[in-house]
Amino acid sequence: MDKKTKPLGRPRAAQGEMPLTQKIILTAIPMFLSRGYESVSMDDIAKECQVTKASVYYYYPSKSDLLTASMVQLMDNVRKVTLMRLNQPTSLRDRLLDITEAHLKAIDFDLHSFMRKMEAVLSEEQMNMMRKSEQGILDALEHEFSKAAASGEIGPVDPRFIARAYTSLLMMGHARDGDGKKLFPQESLAATKIIDILWHGLFPPT
Repeated sequence: MDKKTKPLGRPRAAQGEMPLTQKIILTAIPMFLSRGYESVSMDDIAKECQVTKASVYYYYPSKSDLLTASMVQLMDNVRKVTLMRLNQPTSLRDRLLDITEAHLKAIDFDLHSFMRKMEAVLSEEQMNMMRKSEQGILDALEHEFSKAAASGEIGPVDPRFIARAYTSLLMMGHARDGDGKKLFPQESLAATKIIDILWHGLFPPT
């Protein structure tokens, strides 16, 4: 074999380094979310990771594959954090406040709107993979709402509907006014407003 010819195979990562698949995903997520899917190229991601474009394509054959893997991991991470905070020994209201504030501090984008935009560029199979990951978050919330309803901590609500209502309200924490300014200057204030609406609806306590 010509000494200058490199054998084909998995790109190597230096000892002790993060696996390249993870490095690529963790680099791609903020780029896709801040700049938009269409504005980010595989070459951009490779340069940011300081690897060749061929290395990125080795693990992710297309940009849509990379986006899908990135969003699935992001939502899996959200699910793990949500479960951890739901398991705290406090009231459901306090746990939801904690989850909401943590989410707004960690993720500064509207997940639902982003996923709707991606329907035009991803295959049905890829969208289903993302929806399945999102469903993991909804299932965890639905379980807690069901337990709280059974114990009398909350009213006899439909847990599945309330779980979806909560995640929809959660996106309001990212809302901006006509000048582009955030509707809520602090995540803690946004979290309080969101949970107040969820808890009391149109009849806030006086």
